[in-house]
Amino acid sequence: MRDVTFAYPGTEGPAALSGVSLGLHPGELVVVLGRNGSGKSTLARLLNGLLLPDSGTVEVDGLSTSSADGIWEIRRTVGLVFQNPDNQIVGTLVEEDVAFGPENLGLPRDELRSRVDTALAAVGLTGLERREPHLLSGGQKQRLAIAGALALDPAYLVLDEPTAMLDPRGRADVLRVLANLRARGTGIMHVTHHVEDAADADRVVVLDGGRAAFEGTADVLFGDLERLKTLGLDIPPVGLLARRLHDAGAPIPVTAVRADDVVEALWPSS
Repeated sequence: MRDVTFAYPGTEGPAALSGVSLGLHPGELVVVLGRNGSGKSTLARLLNGLLLPDSGTVEVDGLSTSSADGIWEIRRTVGLVFQNPDNQIVGTLVEEDVAFGPENLGLPRDELRSRVDTALAAVGLTGLERREPHLLSGGQKQRLAIAGALALDPAYLVLDEPTAMLDPRGRADVLRVLANLRARGTGIMHVTHHVEDAADADRVVVLDGGRAAFEGTADVLFGDLERLKTLGLDIPPVGLLARRLHDAGAPIPVTAVRADDVVEALWPSS
């Protein structure tokens, strides 16, 4: 994204996004944070051409989303997963849902079968091929939505609040899948309101009022409590506990925001 501005037609007030520049590379995890209404979902929809910028450019491996000639290749290259998996599930069986996208590409049957099996294995749903999607748990449904995107063999995956509707176990399952995909070389942009999800990110971007108010590492962001408050971000309870322990002399970094980080600091694994 280069200097991208976008406003929804018929709305008054400031643009949803204004002058945003942002990049994503293969194998990189970029986490996008921001309070409600900051422009996070708009940004996600601009990245594969669901929305087109009013000014500025969005390019995917040299292809502009504003050019009709390359839009389908862009949508094969950039997978998009939304907050509510029920809005993306279209098949009556798990394997049919995953096959929907690549089937429309006219792939040979053997290639189609291979992509479905590979995508389901990547998200830990092997063995549930004949399960009806409405019988899956919330976390399984979200992993199914991710598998549907992966079956198109995208180089990049953009996720808009993928864990917002999940319980802790479902969230952990989805985050584990994302970590595995990142290790395999998939570029991931994770839009979330969970501050702790940024702990392992290569870069963190915070949107505020449609602008990129911060771009840097999680350590820099988490180490500045006043900046977090200014940007409307709440540090999780574990993060507050870590700060109090740090101030009391415990060997815990002030940037710790997850229980695992605190445990590891107190009792390092051998």
